[in-house]
Amino acid sequence: MNLTEIFNTYYDKIYSFTLMRVGNVHDAEDITSDVFVKVTDKLETYNPERAAFSTWIFTIAYNEIKMHYRSNKNIWAIESIPEIADRFVIDEELLQKEEKTLLFYEICKLDEKHKNAILLKYFGAMSYSQIAEFLGTSESNVGFILNSARTILKNALK
Repeated sequence: MNLTEIFNTYYDKIYSFTLMRVGNVHDAEDITSDVFVKVTDKLETYNPERAAFSTWIFTIAYNEIKMHYRSNKNIWAIESIPEIADRFVIDEELLQKEEKTLLFYEICKLDEKHKNAILLKYFGAMSYSQIAEFLGTSESNVGFILNSARTILKNALK
């Protein structure tokens, strides 16, 4: 895969994942750019025998997000949730703006394991096997984690 294909395939997924983690459009754009700079610099080090490409690139994104929090110590404000909700890649017929805002708020309240699973599945468009690799668990456990997270979200949205 060349850099153009990588960018076209992963930019929106990495951006959505990052936005959901940092809660700030400008920071998400900056971090996503940093991810693709790192991918460009380190592409020759990618080893398909160690991990799927999607796992590799999302690990880079996750590490960039952690570095962002370490260096900035910023926690996004709850007032930014409606702006972030507007950028969700979700069918408008399924959710109105208020429902998207509430969904985002509830996703943010999930613990790290559930939040990562939901974000990787629905915003990163990763398969169960890719999520399992990223989380360091089995595919069947990913199914359990996702079902648990969906149940938590469903109950919170009632």
